[in-house]
Amino acid sequence: MLNHLTSSPHPQAVRRGLAGLLGLSLCWSVSALATTWQAGYTPGAWEATAPSALNCELIHVIPDFGVGRFIHRAGESVRFEVQPFRHALQPGPVHLVALAPAWQPGLGTQHLGEYHLETTDQPVRIATPETERMLASLRQGLMPSLVQEDADPQIERRRASMTPIAFHQAYSSFQQCQAQLLPVNFDQIREVMIHFRTGGAVLTQADKDQLDLIVRYVYADPQIVGISVDGHSDTTGTRRLNRQLSFERAEAVRAYLVARGLPERLLTVQYHGQRFPMADNRTAEGRSLNRRVHIQLEPELEIQPLF
Repeated sequence: MLNHLTSSPHPQAVRRGLAGLLGLSLCWSVSALATTWQAGYTPGAWEATAPSALNCELIHVIPDFGVGRFIHRAGESVRFEVQPFRHALQPGPVHLVALAPAWQPGLGTQHLGEYHLETTDQPVRIATPETERMLASLRQGLMPSLVQEDADPQIERRRASMTPIAFHQAYSSFQQCQAQLLPVNFDQIREVMIHFRTGGAVLTQADKDQLDLIVRYVYADPQIVGISVDGHSDTTGTRRLNRQLSFERAEAVRAYLVARGLPERLLTVQYHGQRFPMADNRTAEGRSLNRRVHIQLEPELEIQPLF
């Protein structure tokens, strides 16, 4: 089962949990039965990845615990994940809180959410709303923390915290990267369908906008080594005319992509007439789906080592 986050707890439960956490935060610093992971006070715990149109990461090293990452992938919302070292946390509930650093005790404690850790073999993945709260707390100078209590008082509390020291400079670089992200990622644009009117092979402005996005993506992703363009038709008319029509549709797409700057060598163009319907040609809706050009991006084959 995948780990999951409870993002909308009952207001009364939140107040009770926050009150308990406020009380706990007073004793975390003095309790002998506590294991705490936190970066020191020297810069270097935060690092932003190089600017990219595809993926941005803001990385924080928590010594002896793991590496936390704020990840913003093109076409998606920002999220946070961390893979704790084995046995750093135990399966069960984890509190997500923002604690005041020792040098600013007056900031208090903020409740950010609750997380249930199903297995230590998978990363802790925090959903977007809670990730946004974590970033907001860091901007305020707080320490977003994963806190785990055990029902047995003899078992140590566990707390892993991110420090706000040197956060703002790295966060500024992260934001600059975010500003360059494309509106789509590979999974969202790897297959595109362009549909046509009956007997038509003319691209609409919406079609051109979609093709422009393909061009932008291919130039941003060096892993794309080929693009297949396949023209199709419905069964209206003769087979010979439909084959010609599917050619004209595929050619319209090919010509536009090349005109917008894609190298001809990347394109493989085929036309199939009515031979490969994707829907029932006996209905108007089905025929509309079959009058198409199917565009598929082909990434470089990546073979992962077994060991």
